Amino acid sequence: MHLALLKKGAGALRHALLAAALLSVSPMAVLAETPVAMPTYQDSKFLTLYPGIYTAREAALVQKYLADNKALRERGPIDVKALVAGKLPKGTPGIGPVVKATEAWVRYNNGKYDPDNKLRNDSNYARQLGYQDILAFPAFASHDDTFMVPYPVAARDRLLVSHLNHSITNYRPIYPGDSLYMVMNDRRVTDLTPPEGALMRSLAIESDGSIYNQKGEKVTDVTFRVMESIRIFKDPTMAPKNPGFMDIWEAADWLRRPAHVYTDDDWAKIKAIWAGEKMRGAEPLYWDDVKQGDQPTITADGPILASVIPIAPWGMGVGGSRTLKREITDPAQLAQLVRGEKDGIYRSTEPTVNVPTPPRDETKKEGAGGDGAIVTSDIHKDGERRSPLVNYIGRDVATRHIQNWIGDRGWIENLRWSIMDPRGSWASGKGVPRNPNAPRFIDRVPFMKDRFVNAHGLTQDMMIVKSYVTDKYVRDGKFLADLVWWIETIEGDIIEEGDATVRLPSRSQGPDAVVKAVSVGN
Repeated sequence: MHLALLKKGAGALRHALLAAALLSVSPMAVLAETPVAMPTYQDSKFLTLYPGIYTAREAALVQKYLADNKALRERGPIDVKALVAGKLPKGTPGIGPVVKATEAWVRYNNGKYDPDNKLRNDSNYARQLGYQDILAFPAFASHDDTFMVPYPVAARDRLLVSHLNHSITNYRPIYPGDSLYMVMNDRRVTDLTPPEGALMRSLAIESDGSIYNQKGEKVTDVTFRVMESIRIFKDPTMAPKNPGFMDIWEAADWLRRPAHVYTDDDWAKIKAIWAGEKMRGAEPLYWDDVKQGDQPTITADGPILASVIPIAPWGMGVGGSRTLKREITDPAQLAQLVRGEKDGIYRSTEPTVNVPTPPRDETKKEGAGGDGAIVTSDIHKDGERRSPLVNYIGRDVATRHIQNWIGDRGWIENLRWSIMDPRGSWASGKGVPRNPNAPRFIDRVPFMKDRFVNAHGLTQDMMIVKSYVTDKYVRDGKFLADLVWWIETIEGDIIEEGDATVRLPSRSQGPDAVVKAVSVGN
């Protein structure tokens, strides 16, 4: 969504703008940061819209949008050699930016989300296992806004975003020093507006792409799904000439959920989870020993003091707080922390301990993502006001959870995640349809069939990750297992769900089989 930052009150709106840039979080944070009210309108002020029938205002814009999507499909497979050599014809559809996986940037993210994992932090250890160097997180270069292009901005007056549902498939490791080329392959739009018409045009948008390294090897395939519901005023003069974020956005009232006050009992529970966490490390988890119904050890991250900020074109953002597990579980270090009188959260008096400083040369590259993304230049870190969390914080803490279970000789083949289930919007009176292309996850767990993502992750939340093995099988000579994962707050609200397919060594192949295979793209 390509919106201008408001000059008036821009500082107060920055985090909300970032949320919209990712199409991933409700910008309701602005209500906690500024007295400016979100405008409301009677339904009678909007046009009734019909599937596949466009208003005069929409017609030319939608025609171009659909033509651009068609051009991606008709382009066919990309010439990868020409791509990495910089010799593709000018104007080739779907070519995104190049991500430089500097060592500083890889270590920054690894140290923030998985500081005790030697595979991500110790080069000698990683080489001894059979890798070239430490491994970046799987989603390091999967920048969603590069691949997701929204419905034409000028064709809408109001927007409600729901049901993000994403997937990445990993073929090779990402190492420090890699150059990663993003290519958009396809974009499909399904108009879910009912035939009898509705005041919202609801669109399921699904975008596919691939990421290649400097050798021309495919590293990752991505699929990003989002539901956009738009409204158009009957009277065009009601639309602001230069709309700001608050002028167009509609959302469920995610902030109605109050911040939790952490008690001694809560901290005893959190410390017990941390004490029970098991990082498998070099010990192999053999596929033969995995059983359907297994429940990997629970992990916990947080409380999250500050959200990550999007930074194009990286897939993991910048900023955001780290979990103070080391400090809180060490009595000597705990004594140096300060516990908040109002929220019961432990913090260091040194800000960079709470929110690590990113590599400075990288933060200069903040900016817009793909066509239609908000410009995020000159945007600073959010404070600790109660505000929504970017979807991929949950994805990345779930990655740590999964890696703990499979160990360093296993491989995350595919990772899927989802937030803003439409049922959560229904509870706030926002009637958005289900996305028929978006898989559901936690209802595959026998004891979770009546549960769903009922809340949005917010600052000051804990992220308690749980999972359940739903299947194991052999495909194309690979020994695979599927597990559903979900993230709960300390109160038990579900704020994110997902699924993963992991590749494990079998006893017949030996412990090093997977590392050897993925290192060469097999």
